[in-house]
Amino acid sequence: MSIEDGKPYNYKNCQSLFGYAQEVHIRCKGICQLCGCGGLKPKDFAIWRQMTVEHLIGKSQGGYLNQIKQSLKEYHSIEDDTFAKELDAINTVTACQFCNSTTSRDASDESMGAIIKDATSKEEMIKNLSKICSKVLTKKKETVIWKLESVQQAFTKLKT
Repeated sequence: MSIEDGKPYNYKNCQSLFGYAQEVHIRCKGICQLCGCGGLKPKDFAIWRQMTVEHLIGKSQGGYLNQIKQSLKEYHSIEDDTFAKELDAINTVTACQFCNSTTSRDASDESMGAIIKDATSKEEMIKNLSKICSKVLTKKKETVIWKLESVQQAFTKLKT
């Protein structure tokens, strides 16, 4: 499809907003879980289109859904997509582009694989992952507040 053929753009190409991400945004009510901007009511397209999915435990630490599935299979012979998605939901939140990019290099103290490997039951995996993700989210929020204060001061100073 192109502009020339007159057809609408396939919005599903916006992976950070639809499909996999849409479930995260609905769960988080379209609000950045790091800085609090956004929200589904009132619907503000300019803000909403800046949202993306933040993996609290990132790709480099095995936090993406396909990596979670692999760790479950490798360490516990669990091939349960529903359970993998439950773990993924604990690990993912909505974030605006600024917060996502400014915290993207922050790493958890533990990898997803280690959390899964060390647990003796599904319940323990959920409990441990929830605890770790809560700590990661708190740390990322603190980082964002610090960075936003500095960026806002520079914006105010440079604004003409």
